[in-house]
Amino acid sequence: MNNTQQELRCADLVQDEFNQTEQTYQEANDFFNQYDNATEGEQIALKVIDKHKGDYFHEYEDFFDYINNTALSWDYVEGEDEKNPGFYRLQLSWGGPSDEFRIYTIGDTLDIDCIDYHYMDWFDGASIPVLENTASFNVCQMFLDCEVA
Repeated sequence: MNNTQQELRCADLVQDEFNQTEQTYQEANDFFNQYDNATEGEQIALKVIDKHKGDYFHEYEDFFDYINNTALSWDYVEGEDEKNPGFYRLQLSWGGPSDEFRIYTIGDTLDIDCIDYHYMDWFDGASIPVLENTASFNVCQMFLDCEVA
């Protein structure tokens, strides 16, 4: 089997998968920002355009409502030991393949140490760090902020 016939591994796919998620979050956030600042007539037009594009962001109350209803779960995964600390998880999909954000905090605080995006398939997986200036980082921060409330 030559290289063009080999199946791509998660390490080959993780960046593109993250980019798709990031783009969707940016588009959703942009829609809600525009909608909030629009006149009634402009809001009607934004809904029509949104529906025509097939995004359906207009069916949600706000950006958080969109994320909350499209993600699968938000939970805390206990760590095994000091080398494998616990983390908060925003699970986006499951099965094969699946993807999620893992949010590591500093000690017992809710201050973010780092966030990783994980893309996993059967017996394979890869992750990349999530940068602070991304919509994905802000999404994870929103969910972590709910832990305080």
